[in-house]
Amino acid sequence: MNNEKETISKEEAAAILKSVDSTKRDAIKSFRIPLLLIAGISNSCSLVVFSWGMTEHENMWALGMYIGAASFGIFVALYLYTFHLLGIKISILARTKERIKSELILMVIFGVILIAGRQVRLLGFEFAPHIAALIAGGYMAYLLYKYPTGEYLQGIKHND
Repeated sequence: MNNEKETISKEEAAAILKSVDSTKRDAIKSFRIPLLLIAGISNSCSLVVFSWGMTEHENMWALGMYIGAASFGIFVALYLYTFHLLGIKISILARTKERIKSELILMVIFGVILIAGRQVRLLGFEFAPHIAALIAGGYMAYLLYKYPTGEYLQGIKHND
């Protein structure tokens, strides 16, 4: 296509959009962070959820929660620094409506997991914090591996 004003066909536009989408997906896959860093972030998230679920009155599990939160912060800082070294600018705050919506949904999901682990334990099921920590850590690892930049790309729907 030249710099002159030309119209492109519907097929050409669809091919260009498909090419841009596949290029973006390939770039995100190539900039995936190391698995050790994903494991550190998800394990520290699990430690916070587990420690919160096990706390009663003034016991030592609060220390586990503080250590988990501090390690989570350190690992997230390393995560952001890794992207900085790769030359990728990560937007920490959501700017699009879709991203704001997805971030709010994730906050609700992790909040429900955190609160449910503790409340179900107080109702009598002793292994609730263990299960909640496994769910939270596994989901965090999945999100970091599948969507390393935090963008949820939708596939192109073809109407063939």
